[in-house]
Amino acid sequence: MKTTQLIILLVTASIGGQAQMEVFEPLLDKVWSAQGTWGDGSKFRQDISFAYGLDSTVILTNSMGYVDEEQTQYGERNHGLRRMDVPSGKMLFWEFDVFGGLTTGEVTTVGRDIYYHYEYGGSLVTDAWLYQSDDEYRFVVGSYVDGKWNAKYLETTMYGITKRNTDYHLDADGNPYYEIPDAPEHYTAATSVARMIDGLGFRYYWATEGLRPEDLSYRPSETSRTSAETLDHLYGLCEVVYNTAAGKDNIRPLEISGLSWEEKRKATLYFLMEASDILRSNPDLNLEGLEIVFSRGDRRSSFPFWHQLNGPLADALWHTGQIVSQRRASGNPLPSGVSVFMGTKRD
Repeated sequence: MKTTQLIILLVTASIGGQAQMEVFEPLLDKVWSAQGTWGDGSKFRQDISFAYGLDSTVILTNSMGYVDEEQTQYGERNHGLRRMDVPSGKMLFWEFDVFGGLTTGEVTTVGRDIYYHYEYGGSLVTDAWLYQSDDEYRFVVGSYVDGKWNAKYLETTMYGITKRNTDYHLDADGNPYYEIPDAPEHYTAATSVARMIDGLGFRYYWATEGLRPEDLSYRPSETSRTSAETLDHLYGLCEVVYNTAAGKDNIRPLEISGLSWEEKRKATLYFLMEASDILRSNPDLNLEGLEIVFSRGDRRSSFPFWHQLNGPLADALWHTGQIVSQRRASGNPLPSGVSVFMGTKRD
């Protein structure tokens, strides 16, 4: 009888463990990137990938991060493991770092949200991956007790990049479009639009590279938008470009006030890269089947793909040129050596 009960308990724990493991599925086969600033002012940057191991019984992770105190060297920082401990019914994790350290703790989940609980410096710390979409998580590090944050040491956004065949020329901070990707192999409607998006991505990258606070706050006249406000508008336009290619609704009003400038810039570049990759990966896609859809409360309106060309894409190019003009007026002209014709940067 006791043996039978033990078997039932182990099977039940195993089934529960499989359900907990499934929460990691949106994270697989992508590279997750984030930047931010810790509460003490130091920089945070991470690129992390997830994969199944041992016949899908464990989750393996590989993290890139700063590997020196001065935060000038970036490289492999952590290797990690997540595994169900069947007897206890808990999911445990281990993180081995390049400095010889080991961090261990417990993983809990609430819906699609993932929480890592561990001790650090004598205190209980929690890293939270809060699900926003299959390509975006809010990442929070802090003191989390009884479902409430007592303190937050870091809050930023993790963006997932699907592993792809096209090289989008990521820079040292993981931002795409340092140079324009190679042109698609064949001319089709879909690949032609993808190339237009790539051209926008390259122009946006260099129009926004190295912007200072005084550039962001610059406005040509009292009634004009600041550059930061124009860049918020560009964020929304590029989100529409991505959502249309991905078949997603554009939720309005758009709320991005909690994002830093660095997060907005990365997200805007990712929107363009993801949209381009969808179209490149489906060269024979019938664009007539794509619609621009806006959702505002219980109201939903849709428009044919034609409006993508004369609307968000054209408008985004227009405003990117505006940023180039305004940064020159604020004393920080476009970096030298940028060729928008060739899509390259001469050092």
